[in-house]
Formats: sequence, structure tokens, C-alpha cells
Amino acid sequence: MKSNSGSGTDADGGSESAGEHKSVYEAIFREMKDAVFLIDVEQTGEGYTFTYQRNNASHQQRTGLSEDELRGQTPCELLGDDQGSVVKENYRRCVEQGKTIEYAEQLDMPAGTSHWQTKLTPITETGEVTRIVGVARDITEQKQQEQKLQRIYRRFETVMETMSAAVFLKDTNGQYLLMNQTCRELFNLENKDIVGSTDEDLLPPDVAEKAKMDDQRAIEDEQMIEIEETVPTAAGNTVRLTRKSPVYDDDGDVVALCGVSTDITDQKQRERELQRLKERFKLAVVGANLGVWDWDMTTDELEVNQQWAQMLGHSLAEIEPDFEAWKQRAHPDDLERVQEALDEHIAGETDCYDVEHRMRAADGTWTWIRGVGEIAERDENGEPVRAVGINLDISERKQAEQELRRENSRLNEFASVVSHDLRNPLNVAQGRAAILQQQDDDELREHLTPLAAALERIENIIEDTLTLARKGETVGEMDSVSAVELIGKCWQGVETAEATLKIDDEFTVRGDRDRLRHVCENLFRNAVEHGGEDVTVWVGRTGEDGIYVEDDGPGIAPSDRETVFEPGHTSAAGGTGFGLTIVKRIAEAHGWEVTITEGRDGGARFEFDTAGQEQ
Repeated sequence: MKSNSGSGTDADGGSESAGEHKSVYEAIFREMKDAVFLIDVEQTGEGYTFTYQRNNASHQQRTGLSEDELRGQTPCELLGDDQGSVVKENYRRCVEQGKTIEYAEQLDMPAGTSHWQTKLTPITETGEVTRIVGVARDITEQKQQEQKLQRIYRRFETVMETMSAAVFLKDTNGQYLLMNQTCRELFNLENKDIVGSTDEDLLPPDVAEKAKMDDQRAIEDEQMIEIEETVPTAAGNTVRLTRKSPVYDDDGDVVALCGVSTDITDQKQRERELQRLKERFKLAVVGANLGVWDWDMTTDELEVNQQWAQMLGHSLAEIEPDFEAWKQRAHPDDLERVQEALDEHIAGETDCYDVEHRMRAADGTWTWIRGVGEIAERDENGEPVRAVGINLDISERKQAEQELRRENSRLNEFASVVSHDLRNPLNVAQGRAAILQQQDDDELREHLTPLAAALERIENIIEDTLTLARKGETVGEMDSVSAVELIGKCWQGVETAEATLKIDDEFTVRGDRDRLRHVCENLFRNAVEHGGEDVTVWVGRTGEDGIYVEDDGPGIAPSDRETVFEPGHTSAAGGTGFGLTIVKRIAEAHGWEVTITEGRDGGARFEFDTAGQEQ
């Protein structure tokens, strides 16, 4: 009884336990987040028949297949022949292996196309597999993310290879994952696999250690860092600007480090050279006492240097940094001229802004300034936005010019006195001497001859003095003058006695005809005075830019070739000492240079270089 009772109890308990287990399994089946489905397996003579029996709520939701739609369907009936055949093959493999298998698959379901990570577990009864439990996890988002990352990776790789900078990717342990071609060439790694290598494998220990510290800093601080570093490469040491940035995953964790390194060796050299130039410029500015200004034409802000302020007797702090304040310092009578010069430059009519004007100094006096500048920057429409330039203090020059004008005025007054007040009595004296020379009196004539010569000398002195005073350093209208014509007329206008003139070349010269006449006449007169009445004079060209006048007289000693041009210097009896002075000043007024050398027969040779003449 006990045994039977016990057996009954055991039977009832077993039945009750099985029921409890079934309830538990059912609850698990229903509530699992993974998609679960059951398949009946029937072995036939042709193979296996697989029939779907159940699917849980998660499977129904993700596939769009209800349990009723699923139940009793074979894989080909449910999924179509193509998909069904592939699925059926996985079910057959699970049955034949008799163990759990796992694989990834892509299925087209009513709910859409999904990627699955599927696990199949066989259930065996009496030695045969009669059922398969399938558990599938939807990995569609994961696959999509992987595909997205793969596309990004390919794009990243493409971008890397197009960059001229060296680009690399490291993991958080400092191992290289990727390098572009530029980076490979930098370290001569074209034929080497760099994946897994570190800086210790590529760089000297000290450089590698510094690189490792920089990597850690970027990773730990989770921000991009920028460093200048000297890196030994296959081509030698280079100065590089390297930016290292952390790379994050979807969860915001740092998973890698991206580096972009640019060779700035040449740039740093240019910067050093530019710095040296700036220092030299600064020294030049200070040494030349140049006032530098920088005008922002969009805001009217005006920046000046210390020399600019000191030029007006101010400290730099006393200068208001705007253009309106500058206008307040400018002389009212000069503003119109300044504005006109500026407008012309802005309009492109002049290469630079260049104008002289007055500015009020700290003590209230007016300082003469020469302002020179140009437009340094224009916008996309061609409108000026920035101008720079310098100021020069020209007060001393202006004072000198004023003094020169006063001297010229006094010189003109002197010339007027000479021309009028001296010529009148001289003309009277010459007239009376001429009357007296007509008297038949040898004794009287003996005294009148030297008197007439003296009066003639006085007249020559007056003429030369007037030439120097009024016209010696200036030229009038410039013409193309025939040398043969000019020389012929000048030769006829000078008492040449038995002297001979030879013109070696026929040419034209551009100059003031009246002033050039004075040059020729004085040179011819000088040749006769020093070379004698039978002197020979040659005139011709020296190259493309030269003219010469020479004689066969005694010549001029090298030690005297500069002093003969000084006013009052003469070695001839009756000479005024102004003739060669007039020659030199008229030549310089034309932009010529005059030198004295030895002629072909030992005489004096005057050479005129006309290359510097303004046309």
C-alpha cells in the first residue's frame, strides 16, 4: 500500500511537477526578448520535412507573422523557394549534426528585410530529432551600423590617400591601425605592414616617448591637441605641425586616435627669415626716423608707430587711433590737396599716394610732412579696405627751399643791378673810348687800346655772371638739336682766328638750344685761349650716349681737371674764370655728366655722358 500509495504520490507529484515546468517554459517562451520559434521535424524517404509550429510575441512583432500564419507552414511555403531552400539547409545541418548551431542570415519578412543572428537547438526523442527550437536575435541595426562604419572607413581611407599631409590612426594602446601613403613614405614604410606597430618601432626612444605622452594627453583630455615637433624621417629631420584628435564610438568612448602631421620646415624657415626682415625693417624705420601708418578704410581706424608720434612731438599714447583725428591735425589749407592726391590713387591714376603737407605739432607749430603710401588691400568688389605708408619730416628741406628762394630772389636783384646799373656806365665808357680811338693821336691811342680791352673784359664778366645767375642751372624748352647746325653757328660766333673745326660725326642731341650754345661757345673759346690761334677742335660721338669736344692744345693736368670747373678758376690772361663753370652747370641741368680726359694729340677732351637725361 505504501508502495502503491507512494507510487501514486510520486506519479501525481511528477505530473504536477511537469505541469509546473511547462508553465515556466511557456512563460519564458512568451516573454523572451529574442525571437523564438518551434519547428517539427519529420524524416521521410526523401529527407526531412520541416514544419513551423509556434513563434513567440517577439518573433511575431519583428517578422510580421502571427502564430496562425506561421503554424503548419514549411520554409519554402512561408519564405519562398529561394529563401526557404537556404533556411531548410540550415535546419538539415542542425538535425544531422545533432547539436546547436549558430549562423547569421538575412530574411525578407512581411515586416521588412532583417538581419538575424540565429541559433538552432535540436530536441531528441528516442534517439531521433523530432523538433528544433530556434532563437533569433535581430541584428539589423548592428549590420546597418557596420555597413555605415565600413562606408565611413572607405571614405576615410580615400580622403587619407588624397591628403598631402601624413595621416595615421592608432588605437588607445598606441598601435597603428592605418597610415596613408604620405605617412608611409615619410618613414620609408611603403612595403611594410604597419598594423600593430608602435612609435617605438619607428622613432628614436626620446621622440617616441614624447609622442606617447602627447597621445595620452589627447586621449585623457578628450580633445584635439596641436604640437610642433622635430621628427627624424628618411629624408632627415623635419619640423612638423601635428594635430591629434580622439575618435569616439557610438557610446561616446574614445576608441582610437587620429593624427594629421604637416611638414612646416620651409614655413618655419620663412618665418625666421620674415622675423629677421621685420627686425631689419624696424631698425631701418628707427634709424631713418620713418613714421609708419596703417589705415583701416572700412572703420577709419589709424594705427601709427612711435616715430610717427615723435615726429609731431607727441608720445604714442597721445595719438588718437582714427582718421578723423589725423584730419584735425592736418593744415586746413592742405587738406584739399591731400584729398585730391588720395582720390587719384584710389582711382588707380597714380602708383602711390605721395603728397607734401603740414601737420600741427604738440607745441602748436606746423611741421612739414611728406606722406607716401598705397592701397594694400581691396575687397572682392575692388573697393579699398586698407592703406599703408610712411611719413617723412621734410621741415628742414622746406626751410632750405625757402632760403634758396630768398637767395634766388637776391641773386635776381643782383643780376638786375649788374644788367642795368653796370651796363649803362659801361656802355657810355665804351662809346667814349671808341670816339677817342678815332683821334689821330698815337700817345692817346696807346692808352686807349688797353682801356678798350679792359672794358671788353668787364663786359665778358658781366655776361658770364648773368648767365650763371639767371640761366646756368636751369633749362628751358627741350628740342632735338642738329649738332652740325649748332656747332657751326657757335664757331662763327667766337673769335677763332686760324683755328680749325672738325666734326667727326653728324648727330642730334636733345636739349635747350640756347643753353647748349653757351656750352659750345665757351668750350671753343677755352680751346683758342689755351691752345693758340691755330688750334684744332674735334666734335663727335662716344658710343650711343656720349659727346666729346677736344683740342690739340696743351691739355689740362689731371690734378686740375676738377678745379677748372670752380667759379673764378682761370689760367688764361683776360679770362673770367666762369666759362667752364657755365659748361658744367648747364650740362648738369640737362642731366648729363661731364668729365675731362686727354685728347688724341695730348690736348683737353671734354666728354658728356647723356645717358641720365630725362626725356
